[in-house]
Amino acid sequence: MSRTTTLAAITATAMISTAFATPAAFADAPTIESGNAHWNIKESFLRYVQSPFVASTITTTEGAEKVLRDGKLADFALPVNAADSALDANGNGTIDLDGAISIVGHHGAMDIKMSDFKIVVNGTKGVLQADYVRKGAMPGSEPTTATGDDKPIAEFEVTDALKPGKDNKLSATFTPTKLTEFGVDIFGSSYEVGKPLDDSKVAVDLTFKAPKEEMKPADPKPTDPKPTDEDGSSTGAIVGIVMAVIAVLGGLGFAATQPSVQKLINQFMGK
Repeated sequence: MSRTTTLAAITATAMISTAFATPAAFADAPTIESGNAHWNIKESFLRYVQSPFVASTITTTEGAEKVLRDGKLADFALPVNAADSALDANGNGTIDLDGAISIVGHHGAMDIKMSDFKIVVNGTKGVLQADYVRKGAMPGSEPTTATGDDKPIAEFEVTDALKPGKDNKLSATFTPTKLTEFGVDIFGSSYEVGKPLDDSKVAVDLTFKAPKEEMKPADPKPTDPKPTDEDGSSTGAIVGIVMAVIAVLGGLGFAATQPSVQKLINQFMGK
């Protein structure tokens, strides 16, 4: 057996012993560049708060906007805070949103303020989080106040992973949504926890940064052939293999104690 063949066998043995310890490569996570989210709470709720007898004052601040349809409020648009948003390669993560919403009606008996919105996705489960302060009272009752910080107020099913398309954009609508216990705390006990609201939605329109193009390595310059030993093996090849073996065995000291590896090393060393 030539030295090159012997060293190749040693290298193969060492490489096989480390193959199962090598982690699988992961795809690069997409980077959100900009976008908007939309939330209509519930169509019938928005119609209710805009009715004359409720006499609501609805305001949006901190970047949030009211979306009108036929002159009536139909939706809220919340800009994406890209710097504080992150999704992994599977579309899981947090989409941070700017904007605040205030709904005051019934001469102050209904007072709802929400801010610090986030969409959090984990697998097929999505939630809309928010900070909130709800003040109010039913007729004949004392006013009460409820507050929450980063609470999930609505949840929805995510059927397709949030991944960019070929144009580095994504549009997705999640409907119906379901109020959590905190959502019911905000909008009232006339709603049930976990019951789908057929006329409700959460939607996102995202633009992602274009992935970086990999640099193509330059073609190597031709070199003079290296001298070979008597058995035809290249000295450079032997040195390269020896360095690879040392590097591998240095990380796996136990391999050097194996009889088969010792036999191959002794054979190469002429022992």
